[in-house]
Amino acid sequence: MTPEQTKLARQRLSLGIVNVGFWVMASVCGLALIRSGRGSINGAETIGIAAAVLGVQAIFDALGGGVLVPGTRPTPWAFLKSWGRGAMVHTLVVAVIGVVATLSLQWTGGCCTGLVASTIALSLTRRFLHAAISGGALQPVANERGESFLTTRVNDPSFTGGLVGFGSRAEILVPEAWCQSLPKPELQVELSRRRWQAENGLPFRTVILLLLWNLTGCQAGALAFDLGSLPTGTAVLGQACWMTLWSFLGLLVLPSLGRASVFAADRAVASMNLDPSGWIRRLPTMTGEDGNARPWVEAIFYPIPSAARRIESLGSPVRRPVLGDLARSQLYYSLAGLTLLGRSVHCNVGRPALWVFPPSA
Repeated sequence: MTPEQTKLARQRLSLGIVNVGFWVMASVCGLALIRSGRGSINGAETIGIAAAVLGVQAIFDALGGGVLVPGTRPTPWAFLKSWGRGAMVHTLVVAVIGVVATLSLQWTGGCCTGLVASTIALSLTRRFLHAAISGGALQPVANERGESFLTTRVNDPSFTGGLVGFGSRAEILVPEAWCQSLPKPELQVELSRRRWQAENGLPFRTVILLLLWNLTGCQAGALAFDLGSLPTGTAVLGQACWMTLWSFLGLLVLPSLGRASVFAADRAVASMNLDPSGWIRRLPTMTGEDGNARPWVEAIFYPIPSAARRIESLGSPVRRPVLGDLARSQLYYSLAGLTLLGRSVHCNVGRPALWVFPPSA
């Protein structure tokens, strides 16, 4: 990356750390009030808190999507138009999940059933939520080899798409611009990488592992704070605070667990007599991030390893087991726990096009 891109990446990392840190501290304070018995709230207060949360996040979004943005900075009107659409739909999704959590508390005495239902719904509606939040409809296309995949028109240069669906029916999604701007060999490399991931069951494995991760956190929070015995509004707030902390733990743990899937896909493509090195070097210039010189920083904050480490790993054996894209997928599925961390991290803040499909490799 250029020195300017590197500087911007550092600034976005700092913004993401501050944004996530703010919600972590707010969640700690919320849980402390609930634990002390002074955190009981009614329905009107719940709505007020939700409005305040969205207002604070809007400030961070304005910095991340209107100021510290890769490529050409959008005009204020262009940012408001894009962000307003995404924020409105995202807020509606959070509200629906809040209703599901409330019903789960009332009917089962806990939030686990609601979390499972919300996770399944998020997995099945991902393509539709992408179109609603980003404004980019999915269109089927085929290359000269007759291989079909999906494209979507999204302005954000860091949008990389991903895999839609599971198993043999999973479809590859890429930005429409890639079909015109990328050299065909490099586009073929990424299509082959994603096809290998789908054929080896990584998308389904990822969702199952994340569901188990979030269920573990949900149950731990219910036991620690006895959420089932609290008034409904207080319990839902406690669930959101606790799952924010649990998702924060995931931000620290999951990147290092999922990095092997990136190396494995690279090696799989190389074994197909394709050279992935050109694509590996190009991706950082598009996403605006290329790992970090300090290995511990990269291991925590960058689920996509640096281009240098990926190329170096091409000649090394793949570490097993390959678990899938846990960290970046959790940014989306953490919504089932009523958290905003998936919208607050450095790669996503202020950029609605990335809230459903964060940058991935």
